[in-house]
Amino acid sequence: MPAASVAVLRGPAVRRLLALRGEQKLTTGHVRLVAEALQMTERTVWRWLAAAERDEAAADEPGTRAQTRDRFAVTPEVRGLLALWKGNVAAVHRELTARAARQSPPADAPPSLPTLHRAIHRDLTPGERAGLAGGERAARKHDVFLARPRGWRNQVWETDHVQAPVLVDVGGTSRRPWITWFTDCATNAITGVAVTPGHPSRESVLAALRSAVLREDPYGPFGGLPEKVRVDRGKDFLSRCWATLKMPTGPALKVPITEKQIAPLGWSQRGDCRRGVAVVGKVPRRNQSNFMPKYGSGSPV
Repeated sequence: MPAASVAVLRGPAVRRLLALRGEQKLTTGHVRLVAEALQMTERTVWRWLAAAERDEAAADEPGTRAQTRDRFAVTPEVRGLLALWKGNVAAVHRELTARAARQSPPADAPPSLPTLHRAIHRDLTPGERAGLAGGERAARKHDVFLARPRGWRNQVWETDHVQAPVLVDVGGTSRRPWITWFTDCATNAITGVAVTPGHPSRESVLAALRSAVLREDPYGPFGGLPEKVRVDRGKDFLSRCWATLKMPTGPALKVPITEKQIAPLGWSQRGDCRRGVAVVGKVPRRNQSNFMPKYGSGSPV
């Protein structure tokens, strides 16, 4: 049984034991059975029972620390010291002790180091603790992102560049190729891709967009004409020429993208595409000296 489910059963079990004791029917067998079911020792269950007899509120959440008015809580002073010492609780405790000793008359002793640790973990969220230790960038790692509602195929695409973690031989020079791709937000499918030995440019974006729009061989089956494309306002994405895509046969296709539809999006706002970028960055690396494909030119493939 999951630990969370076992914790929920503590309160009803202790209240049932209290009822049996009130009826003078409580036996050691009852306590032993509850201890086995809750994965605790008999001594712990007896202690919960004694605490519940002294205070009925203790029967609601057995095993939790009592809520007392004089319990130490994180103050603005402690928050400031945590930011000053970059989350070092031991340094904060030393500073509090030194400040109390310098006061005249001497102030009350600060809380012990374990008490300070408990208060910080209880009163501050993981994001707050990370922010005090590492700044805003560290705090953002604990924010909740990627909460867009799921749409339909070709409703919204996302596009980005990623540098592959491999080396290729380009004219006798080892380089890490760049991948430009378009992904469909509803299906997480890669609709179009272009690989460039050099830095990505308007040419690589057009090549990836062409492979994303076309669906016949050797492209497809995913692709088509999207209703909207999210980009990060890079100059290669905002070029005017890529709004109209010329096909080998037939009239040119106008990709429905305008600058008004394109917002300056970061990691959290282009989650589907960024997840793909993160996956590529974690691809297991081969022995690159033995595996180095060669590309004759710098054109996208």
